[in-house]
Parts: sequence; C-alpha cells; structure tokens
Amino acid sequence: MSKNPEFDVTVIGAGVVGLSIAHFLSKTKLSVLVIDSEDNFGKVTSSRNSEVIHSGIFNPQDSLKYQLCQRGNELIYKFCDENKIWYKNCGKIIVSKQKEIDNFNSFTELLTKKGIEYDILTSEQSSKMEQHIISDRSIYIESSGVIDSHDYMNHLFRIASSSCTFIFESNPIEITKKKDRYRLKIQRKNKEIEIINASSIINCAGLNSYNIANKIMGKNLKIPSLKFYKGSYFALSSKWRNRFDRLVYSLPQSDDSLGIHISFDSTGRTKIGPDYEKVEANHFDYNVNHNSQKKFFDSAKNYIKDLQFDDLTPDYSGIRPKLFFINDDFSDFYINEEDKNRFPNLINLIGIDSPGLTASLAIGELVVQTIIPKMNL
Repeated sequence: MSKNPEFDVTVIGAGVVGLSIAHFLSKTKLSVLVIDSEDNFGKVTSSRNSEVIHSGIFNPQDSLKYQLCQRGNELIYKFCDENKIWYKNCGKIIVSKQKEIDNFNSFTELLTKKGIEYDILTSEQSSKMEQHIISDRSIYIESSGVIDSHDYMNHLFRIASSSCTFIFESNPIEITKKKDRYRLKIQRKNKEIEIINASSIINCAGLNSYNIANKIMGKNLKIPSLKFYKGSYFALSSKWRNRFDRLVYSLPQSDDSLGIHISFDSTGRTKIGPDYEKVEANHFDYNVNHNSQKKFFDSAKNYIKDLQFDDLTPDYSGIRPKLFFINDDFSDFYINEEDKNRFPNLINLIGIDSPGLTASLAIGELVVQTIIPKMNL
C-alpha cells in the first residue's frame, strides 16, 4: 500500500461477519480495506462453533438475533447452492422426557406464536427417524442444517478479495476522529506502524469488538461491556460416524444456553457440545478440560442409546462474546451506526455470537444495503 493510504471503508475483523460485509461491499464502488489481527481470516470464533444453520427457534421474536437468523437462513442456503458449498438441510430433532411435558408444551406454543413450522413426534416416530436417540416426545424442525463453515468463508473471502484489500497480523492501536475522517494507527507483525485514513469504520472485531468501540468512542459508548462464555466439544468415537442424519438437541434450559447437542460434519464425524462456562476477558484458554468428560457423558447418555463413557474424546472449544442489555437471561446483537453518539460513519457490531454464522449474510446485507446508503460517503 502507499504511504498513509485512504479508503472509503475500513472493516476491522475478518471473521465470518467481516467477510460477509466485505462480500457485499465488493459489489459497490467503495474502496475497502479489511484488517485482522490473526494471520488469516476466520481464525477465532468463526472457526470454533457447531457449524449449525439455525432457524431462529431459540431467539425472542423481537430480537435482532431472530430477525437476522430468519433472513440469514434463507440467504445462506441460496449462497451455498450458487457456490457449490457443502451443506445438509438435515433438520433438527429436539428430544424430551415425559417429566418435561410442561416445558415441552410451553416451547411448542412459542414456536406456534413465531409461525415456525414443526412436527411433534411420538417416541416411536422419533426412533424411526433417528434410531440411536432416546425420547418420549420430540419436536422436528426441518429448516435447520449443517454447513462446511470453512469452505463458506473461503468463498466469501475469494469474492471479497477481488476488489477489497486485506491485511492480516495487524492491530489498530489507536483510532481517532479527524473531521470527516478516521485516522487508524496500525501495528503490523514486524512492529512497523502504518497510518490509514478512512471515511467510515465498520467494527466487527468479534471478541475484541467492545474494546475497539471503546477505543474510538470512550464515554460516548452507551452499552454494557461484553461477557465471555467458553463452549467445549467432545468428539464421539469412529463407531458413531454417520450414525445420525439430523441434529439432535435437548429442550433448551434458557435463551442463551442450548445445552449439549449432537452435530456432525461433511464426513459424518460426530461431536457433542457445547457447554456454557463463563470466562474472564483476556484470559482465553481454548484447551478442553478432560475432567468435563463426565458432565458431557451424563448429559448425552440421556438421549443417546448405548453411549459409553470411553466414546468421548476432548475435541475443541470456542469463546462466545455476549452482550446483555438488561439481565443475564438473554443477549442480543448490537448493530448500530453511531451518528447519534457523535461518531458518524462508524458502525459497531458487538456481541455477535450464535446464530452469527447463520445470520452472517443477513448482517452483511443490513450493513451494506440499508445502513451505509444513509451515510455520507
């Protein structure tokens, strides 16, 4: 790049959301820079999840998560078809025990209220659909699925990089507003400092998004700080490969923890998880605790027939950034152009956890086709 280059838009963060935004920006005439602190795209939260295409059933109807998940579900299947990306629209079975009948009925009432299509299955119907599960009564949601998230991000990057500039291993150590521009002081891997000017900043830095926003806005940032939750996964042994044709979940215990569930990848490799463990900021340990094996086994054996303790092996973990506005019962996305908070042309995307993968194209569409056209660029 030239000395002190200028861009119309600088995107901070090249996870799945940043890639989606860059993908949509590549179709405009704006000059775009995407920066990320890692050595490649999608290295953190975006590559450490269940790879599930959600249908929005677990999110309140008036939330951004629900609205963007619904739209994103539609867009991501279409994008995969157009680009020959592996996915499986396998559907999701939510299992339950007879003692959970009240919770089961309340959940189906919520689904009906949201207008989500579902089927109620008896124990026999559940076993016929998935012979290895245990359930007295189940809910089947057809619109859920799984995706090869890495191939998905590869395609987004390939499309975006045709007209957007990407730089990796780069950290914005200082961002200041100068009249109608933002001045970014970027530290590269070799400690070299580079100055970049941008008319607009889109902050979608994942785990670091609140820190970036706070660095720019200070006391003008009017939202709570992020809380972080670690989710670990255990892989099931090779004898369980290709045993399941659908995602299998237990009834949710809260809006923010979906419980330990069964998912699989394009090879049929099966895993269970994630759990839900609060962790402190800047103390992220991605190792899976071997001592958690009993907790995972005790949970999964309730709905997987003939599961043995030794079938479980520690696999991987991810950290989810959550933004709680009122209490710890439900978190939502924060997507806002900060003009009213004295920072025009700054768009913050904070607390993008699940269903961020599913919603990614809808988020990119919202930012580029709805928010940016209203800005003075």
